[in-house]
Amino acid sequence: MSLINVGTVAFGSPSQILVYLRSLGLLADDMDCVRCGDDMEERLRRDVKDGYKWWCKACKTRKTVRAGSFFEKSKIPLRTWILLIHLWAYQLPVCTVAQMVEVNKETAINVFQWLREVCSMKLVNTSIILGGSGVVVQIDESLFRHKPKHHRGRATTTEMWVFGMVDTSTTPSLGYMEIVQDRRAATLLPIINAHVAAGTTIYSDQWSAYSQVGSLPNVGSHSSVNHSLNFVDPATGVHTQNIESYWSSAKRKLKAMKGCHAHQLPSYLDEHMWRERYGSDGCTAYSSITQDIRQQYPV
Repeated sequence: MSLINVGTVAFGSPSQILVYLRSLGLLADDMDCVRCGDDMEERLRRDVKDGYKWWCKACKTRKTVRAGSFFEKSKIPLRTWILLIHLWAYQLPVCTVAQMVEVNKETAINVFQWLREVCSMKLVNTSIILGGSGVVVQIDESLFRHKPKHHRGRATTTEMWVFGMVDTSTTPSLGYMEIVQDRRAATLLPIINAHVAAGTTIYSDQWSAYSQVGSLPNVGSHSSVNHSLNFVDPATGVHTQNIESYWSSAKRKLKAMKGCHAHQLPSYLDEHMWRERYGSDGCTAYSSITQDIRQQYPV
């Protein structure tokens, strides 16, 4: 759905907003009273932000129309929720979004974090397997620690290493990233074997932890390039340029933000992996995130 169409929906009447969100499966069509068990009816209430409330005739219990939904996380109007989700899908900066939607920055930050958590849960429920027989997967580690200029921005207090893998049979390359405590073979080898299909060819640099990669059950073969001599091995053609490009792409947003808090880094990595699979453009991202919200917050 385009920005114009979403804007039309978001600034429609309360009843139109409810119809739209129910069409996406994000709000309940009916509600049972938690006190007496009777069916509740939806009543127009001009004194509430959403315009309507659930009402039980039997025991006079009231309940918000967003009960049990993703939207219970915040009391901001449903029209604001729609706009924030849509602008997140199009990757507008959080400060810009806060100004456009007229909410405080903290509210926009919270909503964006909740959406990243939806991305994370999607990845948890969907195994990421790269490569396959004869397919090259490049691996590498990278330090994700922003160093702010002139003491501006948010820097982590400790080094944060991320291990990454990219499937070179796709364009652009699909990847997998995971924060690791260290770069020892005991840490990296199980990750490699868990996320590549049988028969995968692995390309790497000559980091000592990779010396045993070729012996992993799912790895068909392993070749490396000596980066102290060449970026591309002149004899074999082995290189890690795809994973290096992947690191640049993954870090681009963090650099624009001047870094992020350490506890938020996993969710930003998950958002990057989610977008490359389910949200390649704003329209697709909006459709995918609303589908994932529906699945994770069934009403």
